[in-house]
Amino acid sequence: MLTRLKIKNFVLIDELELDFSQGLTVLTGETGSGKSIIIDALMLIFGSRVVTDIIRTGSTQAELLAEFSISKQLAINWLTENDLIDLDNPSNVICRRVIDSNGKNKIYLNGNVVTSNQIRTLGEFILDIHTQHAAITLLKPEAQRNLLDEYAGINKEVTLLNNYFKEMSILEQKLDEAIFKSQQLNSRKETINEIVSEFKILNLKVGEWDILEQKHKQLANIGLVLEELDYVQNLIQNHDTSLLKSIHSIHSHLNKIATYIPNSDDLLNLAHSIEIEITELNRSINNTLNTIGTDPKELENLELRMNQIFALSRKHRITPDQIIDSVNSWQSELDSLTHSSNIQLLEEELAEIKHSYMELAQKISQNRTKFALELSNKATQILHNLAINGEFQIISSPLSKPSGHGLENIEYQVCFNKGMLLQPLAKVASGGELSRTALALYLLLSMQNSPDIIIFDEIDVGISGKIASHVGEMLRKLAATKQVICITHQPQTASFGAAHLVVNKNHSLATTELTVGYVTKKKRVDEIARMLGGIKITPAVLTHAKEMLDCV
Repeated sequence: MLTRLKIKNFVLIDELELDFSQGLTVLTGETGSGKSIIIDALMLIFGSRVVTDIIRTGSTQAELLAEFSISKQLAINWLTENDLIDLDNPSNVICRRVIDSNGKNKIYLNGNVVTSNQIRTLGEFILDIHTQHAAITLLKPEAQRNLLDEYAGINKEVTLLNNYFKEMSILEQKLDEAIFKSQQLNSRKETINEIVSEFKILNLKVGEWDILEQKHKQLANIGLVLEELDYVQNLIQNHDTSLLKSIHSIHSHLNKIATYIPNSDDLLNLAHSIEIEITELNRSINNTLNTIGTDPKELENLELRMNQIFALSRKHRITPDQIIDSVNSWQSELDSLTHSSNIQLLEEELAEIKHSYMELAQKISQNRTKFALELSNKATQILHNLAINGEFQIISSPLSKPSGHGLENIEYQVCFNKGMLLQPLAKVASGGELSRTALALYLLLSMQNSPDIIIFDEIDVGISGKIASHVGEMLRKLAATKQVICITHQPQTASFGAAHLVVNKNHSLATTELTVGYVTKKKRVDEIARMLGGIKITPAVLTHAKEMLDCV
């Protein structure tokens, strides 16, 4: 609950500090006195847009502080997860906003600077403000659905359904990825198969390319080769001054003087060795000449083979001498490629989760249909008691595809006068009618997971007398489990408050100041009498006011 509110240099307030208690607190005052000051302050604390003219004239900074005692576990969990909880007092929350005249402002949560989004999130957990000028929770589609689920007692089932939906989404993503990878695998296998098949048809042998290159060089230069070999052969044997004849002559001349020189044996052996080497060279040249073909078809066939090899290697961006290793590598990759075996498992798991989802979703739909009718009828009856002589209905419409919250959209529709068409609540409700609709729903709904603090701004606008008394009774009933703060113009409503705040606007020659304070006993009787009206407060009016307070 809200335990303390402190306001400094805010609009017409110099400094104000109020303590709050559980139950129903009513706030009254003359028209134009600034009764909405508490709501304005709380809305700013919880992230509303700031304008600099809210700072009191003559001041450079406004400060707003609200202290809460919370019991809602969702709020405590959120504070813990975001490292914003007061470890010494986990249930205590202090929210503060400081607004400078230069446009800068900061929001603090338990002493930590936080963003507007963060403070709004906390506000949604603990506070629900119903004003005539601001969008409220009840108009949000998810809030309407949540309220129905809360009334039907199926919050846990919807949470489980959302978990199923998340699992479905994850499995569908995994399955899509597995199928995509499988398709990529098939495509890769087909590609490698085609490549390997092409090279298998080529039937390139190990070392063949080197032999072909060497043979090509030889055949491409056959004329030069034959000419040079013939010339060397002539030098060796075909002329009078051939190498063989010359070395033979050298051997003969050395032999003649062998007996006259000391190293004749070495010289003769060396000469003989040279003669043998030249003879062997001549034989090798003859053999080479015999092995070199001169058929022009041989070069043509060889070039055709080389062109085939080169064209295929270029197609696959490798060199001819890389073909054998590349084919072996592709073959190894092909042997290692296997289909993902988890596709079937994923499909089976997804089918099982979908079955669980649909089974639970249909049960939730049945419950929503049943309790939507019950809640609609009861809310309509309460609205009749609150001078709204129309009809309230909860409409369920099927979604085009399953969602995290089920198979249908939930929308609140109303008509506030007999004979009018039902329309979405957000489109047709005025501030007072919307507040009374919210009051009717909050009274009917389980309050365990609803906001701990509910604030109504002039919920009883446009009504009086008996109807206003009904509103007061309902507010007091609501305040039995929640802290309720209500701004009202109706004395009947105000008389039901457990605590009563009065706003006054005080004028002086220099300035205007707003004061807010609790009234009790005689002062409260005087305030109720003022609200009952009349230029002059007569003893009869005072008696009436006292009776109203005594009766509740």
